[in-house]
Amino acid sequence: MVFSNKSIIALSVATLMSTTALAQQTMSDDNSSTVVYEESYFTQFKPITLHDMLRSVPGTAALLAQADEELTGRRVRGFGSDGDQILIDGKRIAGKANSLGLQLKRIQASQVSHIELIRGTKAGLDVQSEGLIINVVLKENASRSNTVWTAGGAYAEGGSVDPLAKVTHTGESGNLKYLFGADFAFEETRQNFADTIYNNVGALAQNNALTSNKDRKKLFLNSNLEYNAENGDIFRLNGQLEFDGDDTLETDHQNLVLANNTRLVVRDREHNPFHWEFGGDYQHRFEDLGLLKTLFVINHGKHDWDTLFQGALNGAALATTSSNYSQRTHGEKILRSSLTNTFAEKHTIEVGGEVAINDVGTKNTSRNAAGVINPNTVSDISVQEVRFQAFGSHNYTFAPNVSLQSSLNAEWSEITQKDNINAANPDFSRNFFYLKPRMNLRYDVDEQNQIRVTVERKISQLDFGDFGNSFDVEDNEVDAGNPLLRPEDTWEFSIAYENRFADDQGSISVKGFYNKIRDHIAKIGKPDPIANPTNDYQMAVLSLPGNIGNAKEYGVEFNGSWRLKAIELPNAIISGKYILRESDVLDPFTLLNRPIEYKQKHEWLVTFQHDIVEMGTSYGFNITNKAPMNGIGYRTDVIEHWEKTVNPKASLYIEQKVFGDMKLRFDLKNILKAKNGYHLTKYVGNISNGVVDYNEIRKASMQRVYQLTLQGTF
Repeated sequence: MVFSNKSIIALSVATLMSTTALAQQTMSDDNSSTVVYEESYFTQFKPITLHDMLRSVPGTAALLAQADEELTGRRVRGFGSDGDQILIDGKRIAGKANSLGLQLKRIQASQVSHIELIRGTKAGLDVQSEGLIINVVLKENASRSNTVWTAGGAYAEGGSVDPLAKVTHTGESGNLKYLFGADFAFEETRQNFADTIYNNVGALAQNNALTSNKDRKKLFLNSNLEYNAENGDIFRLNGQLEFDGDDTLETDHQNLVLANNTRLVVRDREHNPFHWEFGGDYQHRFEDLGLLKTLFVINHGKHDWDTLFQGALNGAALATTSSNYSQRTHGEKILRSSLTNTFAEKHTIEVGGEVAINDVGTKNTSRNAAGVINPNTVSDISVQEVRFQAFGSHNYTFAPNVSLQSSLNAEWSEITQKDNINAANPDFSRNFFYLKPRMNLRYDVDEQNQIRVTVERKISQLDFGDFGNSFDVEDNEVDAGNPLLRPEDTWEFSIAYENRFADDQGSISVKGFYNKIRDHIAKIGKPDPIANPTNDYQMAVLSLPGNIGNAKEYGVEFNGSWRLKAIELPNAIISGKYILRESDVLDPFTLLNRPIEYKQKHEWLVTFQHDIVEMGTSYGFNITNKAPMNGIGYRTDVIEHWEKTVNPKASLYIEQKVFGDMKLRFDLKNILKAKNGYHLTKYVGNISNGVVDYNEIRKASMQRVYQLTLQGTF
């Protein structure tokens, strides 16, 4: 069966809109913007982990999908006022690699007291709301020591059956709670690519059939400790070790039609990362001053890539053509502390500060077929950022149904770059200072309807990898960097309306947004004082990352969920999300307006979950698409234009309770083989001259993955 984008979107929106006629009772606390799900609500579903509990709640599907996509952790620098929209006891996880997605599957259901769905602003939370916040409140006293284990295997089409195992042990001893976990797996990824290349007059020049086989093995070790003192102080520590490694073998069979030759190109890339992290938080309530919260994180990571390129013409023996070694290290130290106080019952003020020190290092060396180093590819760059942030926020409850949250962050940073090879290049340092105001107004029209208005200034975080040279493994070339990059400066405006259906039957919301961007980052012409002394981008033949001026982004976002009680399926939930986005920026090469790179115009997600309680069965599916994604990309040696398309990705699962409380689960991933592709046009010289070199059309797909696991407790 083939689904079109329009048919899926139309079906989802029609299904969600039909729920407005429902009028049933909800479970709310004193604030009508918060819905509480007590422990008794989840009893019928017999959940094992917190992740199991959350998927049974209408409206959580999009945030769960986002958390699952970020299993490797948040890679933004510092904590800041933004963050994960799923909190534990009102606080974010004091970690970065220790990701939210993994934690949701490690926290056991028996530890959870209740779950709050918070729409709009609420004082005392660790992050500012992006619309919906899920706050998980844990029990003060865990019931007993408990162990959750998972064992099974996965099979990727074209590969082999690989084992996986997870175990999490939780317990308490006096005032101390603890958690220890381990995740182990072999993973295989199989992809196929078909390339068709036409020359500048449209004649078929080349056909490529490429296969990519990636084999990965990983082991994550995790621990959490929590101490609750007699005076009410809470102290938490957590840590994680990641042992990881993967090897990617790509085999490209090329049919050179015009030259009447065949060529075999083989690329073998070995990647050996290692990460560790240690973090924690401390909470103390002063009698008069309020609640003091302090978080800290220290982490370090290292990535080594060894890439070997081989080739053969017309069936000859493979011979080495080149090789490359790249390394990236990164480390972060963060300390954030804030004091929150409520007075006159209507005012809550939070003030605090954060300091973050980030160190990033990149190395690169390329060799030719004879093993001789190419001096133009050798680089060893280190970058350090020291950033201080002072912040203050004020929550004012005008009336029981009107709340205003206003905040101001002052951010100062110094970025220092050092070339560890070219001693003639001195250390390069720059300072930045920004004021970042934010305002969020929440108006509860009644218990079911809410309006939210948000205005905020955001400053992007620079990718330090763009500061120095980097190796492009696909093109087998070194791309230039730019140490003069400035962060993007964005004003974001949004207004949202949400209707929550009665009797916990779901909700639907619509949000309009407009973002005005300054110092947008894209490719610019690389300066050449001899060939191009005026630095005219239309004369450049090389490019690098740079700030190209102003841009804008605007659109509308729909979110909805519906419990299918109206059709006699009270434990079935269908959820949907759809974003329509337009963007505009002036291209520095063609001087034409175009969309922002890598910003997809359409983005949608549909999920379905059904628990057949009396049978102990649960099943569901997930289908999403972020396409068509149009953009313009430029390489450092060739100017090119590409348009990329991505077809829907889908997965499904079936769970069955067996042997008492054990859970047997089958997952089928990449049902539609995650098909994607692009249309690439490469030019001779600058794209503004319009001289086409060749056109390439790529079609790609990822193989299906079958996974079977058994989960239990003891």
